[in-house]
Amino acid sequence: MDGPPHRTRRGLLSPGWIASHLFVAAMVVLMVNLGLWQLRRHDERQTTNAEVAAAVARDPVDVSGLLAAGDLPPDYTAVTAVGRYLEGAEVLIANRSFEGRAGSWLATPLRLDGEPSPATGSAYEGRVVMVVRGWVPRLHTAGIDQRPAGPPSGPVSVAGLAFASVAGGRIGVTDPGQTPEISRPDLDRYREVTGLDAAPIWIRLRAQDPPPGELPVPVPPPALSGGPHLSYAFQWFFFSVGAAVVYGLILRRSRRERLRGPGPG
Repeated sequence: MDGPPHRTRRGLLSPGWIASHLFVAAMVVLMVNLGLWQLRRHDERQTTNAEVAAAVARDPVDVSGLLAAGDLPPDYTAVTAVGRYLEGAEVLIANRSFEGRAGSWLATPLRLDGEPSPATGSAYEGRVVMVVRGWVPRLHTAGIDQRPAGPPSGPVSVAGLAFASVAGGRIGVTDPGQTPEISRPDLDRYREVTGLDAAPIWIRLRAQDPPPGELPVPVPPPALSGGPHLSYAFQWFFFSVGAAVVYGLILRRSRRERLRGPGPG
């Protein structure tokens, strides 16, 4: 004869089962919240992508005018600048890959042509902007790849994307005569290495007149994909539903076994 239902209910409310119920419920709630968090990350990524796309698509702004006005544009703002490169003060931004190959970004200071500010009448002659002209392979920095990567010697007009300084950079250990290295485009470290009066923004080159040579390779445009957040969210929701279904089946099986009672001795 089957056991009474109240004994089955009491069994599923024993301390061990209660702990199991609470654990599974906590895990389901955690996975649902992780899925919701990934959805929020997806929305944030989409908002950021829209802001970047809008900044890149705007008409370029002259850097000299920005500096004269004291404005710091948002990252990815399209800008132009006119001046002369200072080849002897180049710096490598280390550990940057391109198409799976190891290398560095090559940053060259651009001494801006002086343009009086309409507001103050002051000139910015001698002001330098760090321009990341592109990527060079590690073989080039090691002296094995002999392709020239120097900037043009005369006046140059550049167009690119402006960025704020990235804090937390470290100065690399290099031998005398080698191009100095910093770990990221940190303008404080850049000023320390070069001794130049660098502007508070740096430019990632997109186009140049006269045009650049084979090296450095221009840094690719930003990838504006949605990232993996949406798929991660679906995975967490799937795991939460799966955990609830599997645990429900476990409870159903346990209930049947208790109703069936002990087997014949």
